[in-house]
Amino acid sequence: MFRKLKFCFLSFSVFCFGISFAQSPRDYAEQVIKKLTSPEFSGRGYVDDGMKKASEEIARQFEKNGLLKLNDSYFQPFTYPVNRIESCELKINEKELKIGSDYLVGAGSPSLQGTFHPLVFDTSVIDSLFEWDDRSYFDREMERINHHTVVFPDVRFPENMIIRESTANQFYHDVPQIISSGGLGVSVPLIIEHTSSKFIHTLSPIQTSTVDLFVSSQSVPEEIRSVTIDLKSQFISDFEAQNVVGYLKGKRSDSLIVLTAHYDHLGKINDVIFPGANDNASGVALLLSLSRIYAKNKPDFDMVFIAFAGEEAGLKGSQYFTSHPVIDLKKIKFLINFDMVGTGEEGIQVVNGKEFSKQFNKLENINYMYNYLKQVKIRSAACNSDHCPFYEKGVPCFYIYTLGGKSGYHDIHDTEVSLYAFDKLVALLTKFIDTLSPVN
Repeated sequence: MFRKLKFCFLSFSVFCFGISFAQSPRDYAEQVIKKLTSPEFSGRGYVDDGMKKASEEIARQFEKNGLLKLNDSYFQPFTYPVNRIESCELKINEKELKIGSDYLVGAGSPSLQGTFHPLVFDTSVIDSLFEWDDRSYFDREMERINHHTVVFPDVRFPENMIIRESTANQFYHDVPQIISSGGLGVSVPLIIEHTSSKFIHTLSPIQTSTVDLFVSSQSVPEEIRSVTIDLKSQFISDFEAQNVVGYLKGKRSDSLIVLTAHYDHLGKINDVIFPGANDNASGVALLLSLSRIYAKNKPDFDMVFIAFAGEEAGLKGSQYFTSHPVIDLKKIKFLINFDMVGTGEEGIQVVNGKEFSKQFNKLENINYMYNYLKQVKIRSAACNSDHCPFYEKGVPCFYIYTLGGKSGYHDIHDTEVSLYAFDKLVALLTKFIDTLSPVN
């Protein structure tokens, strides 16, 4: 076994599994990432059919690489709810701000147009809501406020706004929904959150009654006299998306090896794109690179390759797939999910490594034998990517992401990745998959 693996490693730059490469996996990956992050795909999101265009490009690559269709199609369509931010123009004291660098819009915000002036009131009670270390404290404070121990002014849409300072971009996840539901006895159309932290964009499956703006502290004047906003958003209860699925026939069909990655990202607002190079054009590039290898070298088992939609909206694509499988989930011998694999200067992290220690030990031993990566770190179960719905169905699986290097995350700066360990990661994975064969 050692000699066999050693031979493949020494020959990898020219041959692997007896296959000659016109270009290395890394070269191919660079092309894939450059394509998927280009303006053509509008951030692979919800504006300008960005996600649909990306799925069609991946299907073209599947076909080019020799993958077969399941049920006469590469696509598995499904729907889910999402609040789509289509455009936003914002001025503070008549100065125009740029989305993505000066401010972001809360993902659940509805459309709003007009000029607003500050609401002046005692913020000490609202301040108390942000002691997140103890959730029970938050609940007690909300109960106290709802019993009218504190009385707020009777403010009606669309005359006023609330201004706060914070270092967290997650403000709107809890508090604005509570405010907009009338729990505080006040209707608040616009909340402005000063933030000194990095902007992190997200998606929302609901539309709230509150518009939330996160404005960089550097872009906020000492005194806010007016805010003029023209925000257009649309709640879509049944946004149409599609997973992309292809497969390869192996030497035997009694078991399946499944490789997955999500292709969607956050899209764009105005002319500002959230490109998602690391998250997760890099994972798609790895998925496609492995499909090329195994299309030219028949695997021991049938292999299924899945590019999921809707991960950023809450694992929608993988949840739909496991609820409506087009393969027998019980036949999956092992599944590996790739999400944010564009760096690697510090090695890789393996989620579910502790849950599947036998397979993790194989992966770690291969890496140790050939010194591919700086480290292969083990991590326990975490429902933080598309492996999770499979794990919950009893499918043995890993979720792998790279460590080290520089990349953005859910922002406009996730434009490029180093692919520092890409070729070595491909070599490690192909050898690991080989250990899952019937003879090992």
